[in-house]
Amino acid sequence: MNSMRETIYSLPEQIAEAINIFKCYWHECPDKNILSKKFNRVLICGMGGSGISGDIISGLYPEVEIIVNKDYQIPEYIDKKTLAILISYSGNTEETLSNYNIFKKIGIQTAVISSNGALLKKKALLKIQIPKGLPPRGALGYLFTPIPLLLYHTGLLKKNPETMLARLFLFLKKQAKILEEKGQVLADLINGKLPIIYANSNIFGIVARRWQCQLNENSKILCHTNIIPEMNHNEIVGLGRPKHFNKDLIVIIFNSPNALPRNKLRIKIIKEIIKQEIAGLKVIDINPSGRNLLEHVFWTIMLGDFLSYYLALKTGIDPMPVKRIDYLKQRLLRDR
Repeated sequence: MNSMRETIYSLPEQIAEAINIFKCYWHECPDKNILSKKFNRVLICGMGGSGISGDIISGLYPEVEIIVNKDYQIPEYIDKKTLAILISYSGNTEETLSNYNIFKKIGIQTAVISSNGALLKKKALLKIQIPKGLPPRGALGYLFTPIPLLLYHTGLLKKNPETMLARLFLFLKKQAKILEEKGQVLADLINGKLPIIYANSNIFGIVARRWQCQLNENSKILCHTNIIPEMNHNEIVGLGRPKHFNKDLIVIIFNSPNALPRNKLRIKIIKEIIKQEIAGLKVIDINPSGRNLLEHVFWTIMLGDFLSYYLALKTGIDPMPVKRIDYLKQRLLRDR
């Protein structure tokens, strides 16, 4: 089971390697002029561990119109001023392949990020092949890093993100052991509980979703997430009921340093309500480290990866296989 631990530790190296992979493919790209033309928006298509990179990009760069698509179909308003980025680690994700076929039919320009499979055999303006042999959820560095670089080279980002990505590699490399130890402590606290994660900003709502997916796939447990302030308009009323569930719940709060002051105040009030009204419901604060939002996000992501790994070990679960997903895919192939 150490292979998942090694995979988590490889995140910084994946980022550094992916910078060089992108530069090589961009240097050799015969369609630079087409890709460098003015696009109005980006549509990122991907599912699961591949698609989460699109979510993260959309949260980190709100100045760019980025639509993340996780379905067989695409929005009807997509036009030829849209750059489509298709991400599938395996290259065989049927929803993403369906998206490609639609793009081809209506003449949308595409770029592809994949390790293998049918998607890499398709025609695209730019195809970035990343190393294979990992579970998609363990390849985030490879899947994420080329996207901001591509957005810069297509003119959608004004500032080259390469320096920040290189610094992110160094930061995560230094923090990895600390994050592993924190993940072990969190696994002890969360063991036997259903985690409820509240994030105080949109981007950290996406990070909460990443934690949810890792806890689902690695630890094989359910997890619930919500975002402040939306949670304050509905879920806050139901929190703590039915009362007999409270002993089996644990609240985790993501405190983004970049969150709006009003959202930080809302978190403070939620914690007061829990303390005063919901006996026995434990609250854990996650306070990200880092010098900027990119580092805050990936610090918290890597912490969640370690948590999900050690929680699996504590419960006697092998974090690598995802048998229900494999079964579902086999059934879909059989009944095609």
